[in-house]
Amino acid sequence: MIKKKLSIIIVTHNSEKHIFDCLESLLKYNDIGDLLEIIVVDNCSTERDNLFEKIREKFGDAITLIASPVNGGYGHGNNQGIINASAPLVAVMNPDIRILSPVFEKIIGKFKQHPGIGMLGVSFTDSTRSLYFKPEHSNLANMLFDNLLIKLGLYKLEKMFFSGSFLVFDKQTIFEAGLFDENIFLFHEEADISNRILKLNKDVVLANDIQVKHLAHGREVNQWLLKVGNESRNYYFDKYNADIKKYYKNLLVMYRIKYVLALITGNKLKAAEFKAWIDICINR
Repeated sequence: MIKKKLSIIIVTHNSEKHIFDCLESLLKYNDIGDLLEIIVVDNCSTERDNLFEKIREKFGDAITLIASPVNGGYGHGNNQGIINASAPLVAVMNPDIRILSPVFEKIIGKFKQHPGIGMLGVSFTDSTRSLYFKPEHSNLANMLFDNLLIKLGLYKLEKMFFSGSFLVFDKQTIFEAGLFDENIFLFHEEADISNRILKLNKDVVLANDIQVKHLAHGREVNQWLLKVGNESRNYYFDKYNADIKKYYKNLLVMYRIKYVLALITGNKLKAAEFKAWIDICINR
């Protein structure tokens, strides 16, 4: 059996409109051949049997399929994939990611050149953010001017977390860190795993020269996701004994400013999003 070098894990939940293009992009730009392992973990999609059948028909045995018995959230699904991965490097990837060029050899090379890497983030071609301030390191200034501060490089990487839509880990390191915290259903799991990897004295590295596309723009407000995000944030702040009252106070000021600006510029989609966040901050 050929020993794999990189395992890619994609967690799906009713993601049929995205998963096929995602898998096609992986195979189209696979520059390491049989050394690549692709694992799809389905978190109890409503028509999972049909989805798996279509994947088998289209891709044969090129894709490993795992049926999660429950929808335990993003971290839970990723953990199932990581546990079953055979390569020393594992990447977790959203179904709405598209690979645009051969990048896997370059990813492997980053870990060879820098053996201390525990986690690697990438950049995105469509202006989607790669970096965010961790909640416990957020203040009103970096909430309001985060894009500018990041663009100017005015941040410390240990106070940031990478977008979880595409992350690569040294598998041994993520096991030592305890895998993803399954108490977090969705959101802030990236900041949490970053903290635990840094605690192991491993490096977190952002590779701006590795780019993928994330189809994350133009989404309407999803109240359920906002509620889940709020629950995850509360758990995260409690876990790290951080000042959540101050955080929400600053968050409220920021979203009120952004809401007014969205109204002035006529951006109804953003205005609705910011109004929903204002309500969360007031009613939490």
